[in-house]
Amino acid sequence: MHSREAERGFEVFVEQRIVIQPGRRYRVPDVCVKSVPHDPTPVVERPDLVVEILSPDDTLTEAAEKCAEYFRAGIPGIWVADPYRKALYSYGADGLRLVNPPVLENELTGAVDFAALFAELDRSGRRR
Repeated sequence: MHSREAERGFEVFVEQRIVIQPGRRYRVPDVCVKSVPHDPTPVVERPDLVVEILSPDDTLTEAAEKCAEYFRAGIPGIWVADPYRKALYSYGADGLRLVNPPVLENELTGAVDFAALFAELDRSGRRR
């Protein structure tokens, strides 16, 4: 993935605090992506993409509430991955939408095949 980051001009952050409401509210998505160059402060303002990865006890309702906050904050790309159900969702004005096949794409990252990522987790025995 590092070659893709350099080639396409973005940086990936894991569990990075982001601004939802300036000076008032922050969230920590599992993964966020920001185009480079960007201001390397401890708090990322308006990443280009956030990805929430569901744990076994997370619900889609809880994920949708987080996604709604990201959407209101003006974050253009919002994805939710459920590695346990091998499901992928995209969030937009209409709420959460199941994506099948589980491949999402944006201008910054290009296509990301979550089916391959889910299969890799199965082979390695690792899940979040």
